Amino acid sequence: MHSIIRTKKHKSIAGLKFREKHTYRINPTPNADPAKQQKNKLVFGQENYSAVADNFLQNYEAAGNKIRKDAVLAIEYLLTASPEFFDAGSKNERDARLKNWCEAQIEFVKKEHGEKNILCMYLHLDEKTPHIEAYVVPIDAKGKLNCKSFLGGQAKLRDLQTRYATHNKNFGLQRGLKGSRATHQQVQKFYEQIKQPTKVNNENLQKAVKLEAPALKNILNPDVYLKEQEAKIYAKVARLFASTVYENKIIQQAKKILREWKRAEADAEKLKYKLESEKEALQEKLNSQAKAIQNLQQLQLDNKDLQRQLSNAISETNALKEKFSPNKLKT
Repeated sequence: MHSIIRTKKHKSIAGLKFREKHTYRINPTPNADPAKQQKNKLVFGQENYSAVADNFLQNYEAAGNKIRKDAVLAIEYLLTASPEFFDAGSKNERDARLKNWCEAQIEFVKKEHGEKNILCMYLHLDEKTPHIEAYVVPIDAKGKLNCKSFLGGQAKLRDLQTRYATHNKNFGLQRGLKGSRATHQQVQKFYEQIKQPTKVNNENLQKAVKLEAPALKNILNPDVYLKEQEAKIYAKVARLFASTVYENKIIQQAKKILREWKRAEADAEKLKYKLESEKEALQEKLNSQAKAIQNLQQLQLDNKDLQRQLSNAISETNALKEKFSPNKLKT
């Protein structure tokens, strides 16, 4: 069973508001069971985490800190484990394990980011595998908004996976790998092969070099008998050590699979961050355009109001001119 942690960067409050709709199932979630939605619950922090983040960052700027336009304002963590971890045992055992696991995840996020920087940790029980969504403001040890100090580069991401697995080792969970170019069949075949016991051992070697009992004809012609036995022994030993060479090839194949796995993991992370950044940039642009359209509509309304006022003023002016014209006064 494996511990599983995933990360996502948020560069706008609008993006966090969008995630809130997912967290609280305001937007449809196809893989969630509506009948179990009431089981979801806040385990730490505030529910309205987008507003909390907005207020947090306003205070951060008010204290004289600058926020870059492309800064990561919040990190989202997905914390979970292999499905069988949550499924094993009786209901009481599952409930107790889930409670202890949740407490451990809260302690992990506190240790990583500090309690005051946690926005929200929300447990979802309406999907196939229980998991926690955690949102934090990435404030570093110097008190600066600095996501790179937590997720900057593949080395930090690998270290995060290792720290998370170590933190959860008491639950019997191990660090996992993801994103392999190797097919499932390749990996399965490899595991089947390495589970086979090695063929080169003392017992098999003794069997290979053991002489066959000589027949009467062999006793009468011992030179031929010994030569035949020598050839058979060579053949048996060669077969044994050929299997060892084959096993060495399997090890090399395994190393290649793991290298490809790690490369695929790195490529997948890069692509994910790129797509998420593009998505958030488009969302910000859309929000900006929507605001501009709203302002334009308001200006149009204000313009119409000014036109009405101007028209009324012109009418009143004309009426006054007519009333006080010289011709009117003479009469």
